[in-house]
Amino acid sequence: MTRFFEYILVFRYRLNGWLVTVYLTALGCRVGKGLKCLRIPIFKDIPKKNIRIGDHVSTGRGVIFEIAKTGSLIIGDRCTLGDYSRYSSIDRIEIGEAVAIAEQVSIRGSFHQMGRDQRIIDQGDDAAPITIGDDVLLGAQTIVLMGATIPEGVVIGSQSLVRSGDKVHPYGIFAGSPLKHIRDRR
Repeated sequence: MTRFFEYILVFRYRLNGWLVTVYLTALGCRVGKGLKCLRIPIFKDIPKKNIRIGDHVSTGRGVIFEIAKTGSLIIGDRCTLGDYSRYSSIDRIEIGEAVAIAEQVSIRGSFHQMGRDQRIIDQGDDAAPITIGDDVLLGAQTIVLMGATIPEGVVIGSQSLVRSGDKVHPYGIFAGSPLKHIRDRR
């Protein structure tokens, strides 16, 4: 009886992926084969040919895509997007291949301006692209801010903050806020 329920869950996972694929391709986005979604992601803005998802990508529960018409999101092959992760930008977010993103990770390519001459709600946004290389792991509750670049093979520990000025080298293990080098991958 347990196998029966496992088949039902796998079927639902693939069905949700198929529904998201149909939705995105109808709006001009590109989606590779084998998309699996534990739950259907939330799209805060209607995609307009600005999302590309590679082959065999998996998403968890409560994933939020908030990519404005001026922004773009590119996700490489064989990536895993954890539960309740958020991808928000008016610029470009590019995620490489075989990237593992844990639960509650927030990737934000834009931020409110904070001048004193007018109320914050009336001000515009600043934005910069985010690039995440291949074979990267982002630990739970990590925040990646606009302008950040994470090169190939990097591991970012849980609850870390990655900013544009952080010096991150390939195959390093980093953690904390501010971000610190722990050691290199072996």
